[in-house]
Amino acid sequence: MAIRKGKLMRFGLILLVICFVMPMYAPAASAANTPFETEIIVRTVNQFKIAADVTTFINKAVQYNVDVINLNVKQDEDDEVPSGYVFYDSDIAPIAPGYATFDALQHVITAAHANNIKVRAWIPQFHDQAAFNLNPGWQMYSLVGGVAKPFKGSGGDEYFVNPIHPDVQAYQRSIISEVVSNYDVDGVVLDWLRFDDYNMDVSSYTVNLYQSLYGYSPLTINFATDSTRRQEWNAWRTDKIGQYVADVRDDIEAVKPGLELGVYILPPEFTEVGQDVSKFHESIDFVAPMAYFDDWGFTPDWVYGTNGILADTAALAGSAVRIVPALDDDWTTAQYNQVYGGIRDNYPNVTHLSFFSYGAWSDTTLSQINTRRTWPDNGEYDAALPAGWKARNIGLTAGTASYSSGDFTLTSKSSDIWGTQDKLNFIYQTMTGDGTIVAKVNAMSNMNSWAKAGVMIRDTLNPSAKHADMLMTPSNGATFQYRAATGGSMTDVLASASVPRWVKLERAGNQFIGYISSNGTSWSEVSRKTIAMNSSVYVGIALSNPGSSSSNKAMFSQVQIY
Repeated sequence: MAIRKGKLMRFGLILLVICFVMPMYAPAASAANTPFETEIIVRTVNQFKIAADVTTFINKAVQYNVDVINLNVKQDEDDEVPSGYVFYDSDIAPIAPGYATFDALQHVITAAHANNIKVRAWIPQFHDQAAFNLNPGWQMYSLVGGVAKPFKGSGGDEYFVNPIHPDVQAYQRSIISEVVSNYDVDGVVLDWLRFDDYNMDVSSYTVNLYQSLYGYSPLTINFATDSTRRQEWNAWRTDKIGQYVADVRDDIEAVKPGLELGVYILPPEFTEVGQDVSKFHESIDFVAPMAYFDDWGFTPDWVYGTNGILADTAALAGSAVRIVPALDDDWTTAQYNQVYGGIRDNYPNVTHLSFFSYGAWSDTTLSQINTRRTWPDNGEYDAALPAGWKARNIGLTAGTASYSSGDFTLTSKSSDIWGTQDKLNFIYQTMTGDGTIVAKVNAMSNMNSWAKAGVMIRDTLNPSAKHADMLMTPSNGATFQYRAATGGSMTDVLASASVPRWVKLERAGNQFIGYISSNGTSWSEVSRKTIAMNSSVYVGIALSNPGSSSSNKAMFSQVQIY
């Protein structure tokens, strides 16, 4: 699917006060989010060989709450089947081997509609060996070493046609019109709607056309360096792509008015491909940003962050265009949890998530997608704690908690309170206004030297939240640490000390002060920091442990909040 590299996430008081009775235990509870609707992107050549495959797959789709199937009706890559070959009964494009007597599109539509599942035709555009074979003069050219050469992809065995050539456009549009006219599809989604770099297309047709309009040849542009001419060239190419989408919309309206039209788009960082949704947002109903953060070398927060792909789409697409993020099928649990949470927090109007799999969809993958429909998992877990306490794995660590006779025991592994995103086990309550939390860290067993156990005051329960902590480590002393800005980096101040040790954290307005003590009565200040936090905050005992031992544990006693 378009570019893929390689296939191209208030304490119950234990006060030392006479006549207080310990409350009854109560498990933590979690609330479910509204389920996302699920769209899946299906490569026909991998999923459907015979009619029985369709029946089997639709049964799975029903079981796992799939709402929309975006079906590859025209081959996208030059792998099992040459790009441009089709999987339906076409009078225009060559039919893929094995599909002349098996109309995959019709079979899927019939079975899906019988189960109230929508089917959109996923129709890649300018990566098209079939079109090249029809007319080799349509091939895309790139400027290499000052010479215009046929472009055949990074591997040298792929086929691309010129998006600007009117005959190429007419051919691609005729296929779209054929599908819309002959099949009861619920929409069309376009792909490969782009060039591959600044130095394309420089075929003789495009060069002559551009020179007649601008008075100079694009062959004179240094495509390796940003310049006014390169910007002018790229703007012209994006205009051409934008006009093409508008023409496709007109074609669809002439056959089936109101049919959905969408586009898979690359990240905003890929300006060189000449794809700019602002040039065609008025012609589409939805845009599907390919949010494969790991393919592009980004972290998960790039998907939903202020400089990420959804932010760019929201700014350009306009309020009338729905955003349907296209996600990968092989991220970690923590990564999915973070991305889902970021989307819900920052883009509440996103109701559909789309998923791409290069191969056939497995039961396991579909089941996992179905399980995540109400995510983010808020991390709360059941634990036998005094009433009022809650237990949460922030950043989806593998932590547990228990309580007995005034002592708390916590575990955690593969976690850390550091960087811009925390992973920790947090046992907490809410606190409003000023306050203090005290605890004795009695022991830290089978933990990494940079494991951290102690007290924390946290602005929110998100992994990137602001917080201040007074913590102990097994072999690196005590640490007062903090994150002063949401999503920012952390700072620590170390002090010589060892477990067992008392730790205390005070809040006075927006000032946070950390102390340690050997006896719980005489306190030494480690450090202090002013951090702007909400009036209502989360206060509790925290544990992180970069180690992987399943037998790790930290023990706390004498926990007080006042």
